[in-house]
Amino acid sequence: MNESPSTVEHAGEIAKLVEAMSQPGGVSLSFEGHDMPPFSILLVDVIEDRQLVLDITSTPEIAAALTEERPFRLTGQAHGAMVTTHPLTALPLKDTPGRLRFSCAYPERLDVWHRRNAFRAELGPGMSVAVELEIETGREAVHGELVNLSLGGCLVQLPLNKAAALKSGQPLSRLEAVFPSGQCLTAQGVVRHVRIDDKWQRALVGCEFSTLSPKLERWVWYLVKEIEREAIRKAAQGEKPLDPSSLFQASPTAAREPPGRRLRADYATPMARRLAKVADFLNAQMLQLQQGAVVDSTLLSRYSDMLLGLLEEDREALVFASVCLHHEPPLVQHGLAVAIRLADLARARKAPRELLKAIVATAMVHDLGKSLLDESLRESPAFDAAQREQLSEHVVLLRDRLEGCRWLAPQVIRSLVSEVNERLDGSGYPNGLQGTDLSELSRMATVVDVVDAMTRHRPDRAAWSLEVAYRHLLGQPGMFDREWVQRYIRHFGRYPIGSLVHFSSGAQGWIQRLDSKGQPRQVAVISPTRQLRLEGEVASLGVVEEILRAPSPELLPRQ
Repeated sequence: MNESPSTVEHAGEIAKLVEAMSQPGGVSLSFEGHDMPPFSILLVDVIEDRQLVLDITSTPEIAAALTEERPFRLTGQAHGAMVTTHPLTALPLKDTPGRLRFSCAYPERLDVWHRRNAFRAELGPGMSVAVELEIETGREAVHGELVNLSLGGCLVQLPLNKAAALKSGQPLSRLEAVFPSGQCLTAQGVVRHVRIDDKWQRALVGCEFSTLSPKLERWVWYLVKEIEREAIRKAAQGEKPLDPSSLFQASPTAAREPPGRRLRADYATPMARRLAKVADFLNAQMLQLQQGAVVDSTLLSRYSDMLLGLLEEDREALVFASVCLHHEPPLVQHGLAVAIRLADLARARKAPRELLKAIVATAMVHDLGKSLLDESLRESPAFDAAQREQLSEHVVLLRDRLEGCRWLAPQVIRSLVSEVNERLDGSGYPNGLQGTDLSELSRMATVVDVVDAMTRHRPDRAAWSLEVAYRHLLGQPGMFDREWVQRYIRHFGRYPIGSLVHFSSGAQGWIQRLDSKGQPRQVAVISPTRQLRLEGEVASLGVVEEILRAPSPELLPRQ
């Protein structure tokens, strides 16, 4: 362990501790030199300075080992501390019919670990333990990996795209750590903090256990000791090796999903997996904003260059990748989609690269101020006037956090943060601007923003089909710049990349690339057997008959 226990040898102190251990709640018995988990038993009688009487009726499987006089230790709680005996052996008793009882010598020494919740056993390389965090019963669990474990709680490593669902003080209805052996620690807890690592690559979530029973606390204690022992074994060099802990020996019957599965590995395309790195920055930035930080100017510049570079490398692959990031939070998905399409539209009109970079940067973060609003407001299925006023505050909240990004042109920030939610007729927010008050860039950005927002599911409504969204924008010339709506439709087409479409042959698939006439030239097809295959030649599929609702790129196979 990271701290040494105190050893108690005074007879009076030993008597007090043993008496406390014998209170209801039982003790745990662990065999020395055997890779078996601790067994819960009862300490039913204490004869001071002579013997202890153990009842193992509930765990008859250990009777043979005790009869063979295998050494063991007893562990229990006493006066807020964890107490462990030195090795003992036992003999069977026949004094109580129907019960399995053994006697052992009275301990001459005890190791006492004062319970300060600070004994953290760190998991090193090769010690992977999958963790599931369930915020509410029935809600999809968040998957991560265990970083360390203590008597009071644990530290869990999560992908950044999953950390947005967790907040400090949030109750956890279930915290489950699954070891390679298949053995589990299951408890309830509370989120104490959510932070990101120094490289902005992972989220670290501190969890505190709540309402641990004496039995569960002893189980945590055992796990802490075994983790520490395994870490010491792996670090030992040139010494007599320790036997590996059974906790980290993979069980053939432990059909557990490996850590990290369903998080990023199944993103459909290589470009989507590259785009996920930019998404990680946005996820980390969102967490930082929630903790009072400002937008990181240096990193925003770096990842804007990265995204712009991907656009210049293969615009069609990037546009398709933007609809594949189904594991990302909605605000991140939306920010990336708007940034990519807006920059692509501006690039087609020969905008200089410096302006394109500023557009990409500002569009990526333009809606992150919403993460600073109350969650109940963001997820409300309906809004009254007061709630709409509160919702509009996200504009000012983000604008204030962008003040350190001095390389961004103020006009771009104004157009993409302050004006993107305004409307030509003055019905938008936050300032009710209208007509000539709005810049050309904000008029273009509004169309891109609204098309993406309308075709996504929201708490207050289902996603609109693209055709309905187009009709809505064209039918509201008083709100949206009709010329930019038409330019958007001409540029991205009637059947844009990333659309799930139905062909006249009956096939369905996602459009990945278009020809010069705006017709599909590469499609990821769903076959009649529901297996997926990629098709380069699409003539045999017939003509596109309709765009289907709710595209599901998560069903695409990994390329």
